[in-house]
Amino acid sequence: MSETMKAAVIHQFGDTNQFTIEARPLPIPGVGEVLIEVYASGVNPIDLKTRIGQGVSHFWTATNFPIVLGWDISGVVVESKAPEFKVGDEVFGMPRFPELADAYAEFVSAPANELTRKPHNISHIEAAAIPLAALTAWQALFDTAKLLAHQTVLIHAGAGGVGHLAIQLAKWKGASVVSTTSNQNIAFVTNLGAEKVIDYTSTNYWEVLSNIDVVFHMISPDLREKSYQTMKSGGHLISITGPVSPEEPAAYNVNGQFISVRPNGKQIAQIAELLRSGDIKVEIDASYPLKDVAKAHKHVEGGHTKGKVVIDLKS
Repeated sequence: MSETMKAAVIHQFGDTNQFTIEARPLPIPGVGEVLIEVYASGVNPIDLKTRIGQGVSHFWTATNFPIVLGWDISGVVVESKAPEFKVGDEVFGMPRFPELADAYAEFVSAPANELTRKPHNISHIEAAAIPLAALTAWQALFDTAKLLAHQTVLIHAGAGGVGHLAIQLAKWKGASVVSTTSNQNIAFVTNLGAEKVIDYTSTNYWEVLSNIDVVFHMISPDLREKSYQTMKSGGHLISITGPVSPEEPAAYNVNGQFISVRPNGKQIAQIAELLRSGDIKVEIDASYPLKDVAKAHKHVEGGHTKGKVVIDLKS
């Protein structure tokens, strides 16, 4: 095995023109870690925000450029220093978040307890699209809002990366799902399991919805007040687009909080089981080779991604 690998590197925060493809030293796994040959890496909105110096960069004590972005990976174990996996195992996950995971690279070292085995019935491209989005939805709906089978949940941006998986997870739980999306994605969101879909380009959702138990707010923070207006007293709003002050939801007699996703090996394993059973599936909007990582970022920056965008390290 070569001592170096290709990676998409940035030397300072900024636009997509900061990306360069460079040779980097092969990572060395520590105790409890595995070295993974990366077949595919997911691209998420948090990657874009971090690239410009926002996102999770404020969690870091220092930024030691050059850095490699990306967290979602799927690939094959080529070296193991952990009992959970052996060489040749196909794995996927979202390691180290919010610290750097260096996922836009041909090889990644990762803690074994933040990974799980890739289901055989999905590709590496599909697996790499799953972790951050599905864990975000899981932790928002189940850990934070404690969504129950008899409840109604409003999932904004239902066609997006997090949204389209959140709809399927909520349906699996037995909840009734309402979602907002644009006109061209109504059929897609309906087929995912949403019982009521609102075209936000032609209808104000706060004027037609009421008695919502849970709101998963993935749109502008400026619209949170409108979301509160749709909710039952005592309901729960979860935001992933900005902090929520305690006073804000209290004015509507509801609960509200901001969450940031974290790696969780047990949860990603449960998500893998749902992928194996076909209870959830991921939509791939597009994939790009590593050399076109800037194009992948621009695609997501467009704001109208249907499902997920992925970097194909084997193309």
